[in-house]
Amino acid sequence: MLLPDVSGVDAMDIADRKQLLIDDSLLQTYAGLRFTMHPARKRGHVLLPELPSEKGRIGFYGSVADVDGTLMMWYWAQTEYRDDAWRKGLALATSKDGAVWTKPNLGLVARGGSKDNNLVNAFGDTVSINPHGDVSERFVLIHPKYRTDRPKGGVYLSFSPDGIHWRSHAPCVFPFVPDTQNQVRYEERIGKWVSYVRTWHPNRRVGRIEIEDLKAPWPYRQDQAPRLIWGDDCAPVPSTEIEEVLACEPELDGEDADVYTPVAVEYPWADRAHLMFPSIYQHLPPPAKGGRYGNDGVLDIHLAVSRDGRAWQRPSPRPYLPLGMDGEPDSRMLYMFAGLVRRGDRLLHYYCGYKSTHGAHPKGAMDAGAICLAEQRLDGFVSLQAGAEPGTLETKPLVFRGGRLELNLATAATGQCQVELADASGRVLPGFGHDACLPIRGNGVALPVRWQSSPSLAVLAGKPVRLRIRLRNADLYAFQFRARGLGK
Repeated sequence: MLLPDVSGVDAMDIADRKQLLIDDSLLQTYAGLRFTMHPARKRGHVLLPELPSEKGRIGFYGSVADVDGTLMMWYWAQTEYRDDAWRKGLALATSKDGAVWTKPNLGLVARGGSKDNNLVNAFGDTVSINPHGDVSERFVLIHPKYRTDRPKGGVYLSFSPDGIHWRSHAPCVFPFVPDTQNQVRYEERIGKWVSYVRTWHPNRRVGRIEIEDLKAPWPYRQDQAPRLIWGDDCAPVPSTEIEEVLACEPELDGEDADVYTPVAVEYPWADRAHLMFPSIYQHLPPPAKGGRYGNDGVLDIHLAVSRDGRAWQRPSPRPYLPLGMDGEPDSRMLYMFAGLVRRGDRLLHYYCGYKSTHGAHPKGAMDAGAICLAEQRLDGFVSLQAGAEPGTLETKPLVFRGGRLELNLATAATGQCQVELADASGRVLPGFGHDACLPIRGNGVALPVRWQSSPSLAVLAGKPVRLRIRLRNADLYAFQFRARGLGK
């Protein structure tokens, strides 16, 4: 594929930052290759509804974060359906390895006449880390509430020093109730807070808000008529008041699907990479209620990618985490938890799965669910993939720092990869041609590229170069220039 001409455009300075091949933004040309999405590998459940405080439903929405080497997970916990109601709470679990989890007895909130449970003293959608705030506000919780009280309804925040003991921030920061797993988190790239919330236009979509001051009123267009889906006395949902960044595509998803949850991540282990793991909601005909977009259906988890958190694309219409087999804990609904954690060269996702459909909740009929683990290789979301016929790519001019080139690469036993370096005008640099590159075979997240004369790349650092890469029976996920001798 020939991409737009970049002659006369300055080279991109990538320094020693890792570059993911999630789209064609780094490429000048490619042929014989295709962008391929790689689903995460399911590893089974890690938490089940064992306590009285969570017997009705576990999970649904949740968050996970690596806090000083300890993994902390916050998840919805719901009592069994009784007296026409559930009682909801926000529960905490902790882990060191991401596989074995503990539910600490916090003794803060009574359920069923006892405080012997793992409920924290707040409730909300997702938790995020405040990297630059006061220690008393290290953790941030977002909570839309007062849906049936229009004057009070909206998004509220709580803060905590430890993720357990929370203090409410009284003023409403956003006068809409987006009824889903909403997020607010700090984005290092732009130095601002960003919230991803559900919007309706006319069905469920994802909206984005950039926020200068987290505690001050969040910006939105005030010239739009409020969208009232629950009635005139209820709080409005956000619609065209904020920027829309993701919606279902009828040609990919059909006419009766929408986006249920966002779950966006600013990927911390590479440059300019944002990931989203939305649950796509396929409505079952006929709708249970609410007209065309009814409230029953099945959901699986998909992948969207972005370079800036605003312009998103889905590399595949296939799910990143598909529905489980009939009878398995995740056979009807899957919702990704916010947050992505790393252990070695493995990335850990957590999601909740259910055997029942979205509308199967009257009189407590919804399945109680399970919180499950899925794994991904480091950077392994999307690759440029070659089959038996070799494929090639050429990057735009890049300026790097370091003396060594490493690839996140997986080849078949019959596959290989070779790399050539050229100057900005396309001339092959002496000693760095394809013929001089030692074939790379294997599977690793930081495989070194070597040329026969073993020249150091340091002589090229700071100068515009193009990478030309040949692949056969291989997947290339990422590349990175590093100082010589550094490990992965």
